Amino acid sequence: MPPGPYPMYQPAYQPPHKTLGEMFRPLVSDFVLAVVVVLGLFLMWLGSLIWGTADSSDGLDLGAAFKGFGVLMLTGALIVGGLMRHDLEKWVRVVMIFSAALVIILVGFWTINWADMFP
Repeated sequence: MPPGPYPMYQPAYQPPHKTLGEMFRPLVSDFVLAVVVVLGLFLMWLGSLIWGTADSSDGLDLGAAFKGFGVLMLTGALIVGGLMRHDLEKWVRVVMIFSAALVIILVGFWTINWADMFP
């Protein structure tokens, strides 16, 4: 046999592997983040509307559940977008995470009846 490269001994082609961030990047695109944020704001509004107009405790619980789920969606989208979107500027990502924390602090997941706390 003549010396030289032999095709049967060449390593098999392996496609380049994607990192975990590259695989999840389509899940946090601008469109998906916008839809989740708008849906979270809508559920917060709907839950507050139901909670404000309810006469029974079931209506209050339903309104609090809608509002809590809306807050969960909104804060989740802001935190995940702030952590995963490295193509955005650093301060935009910081403000996204800070605003998610601010929503949790000021709005909270569950509605508090202040009249019951301070009689």
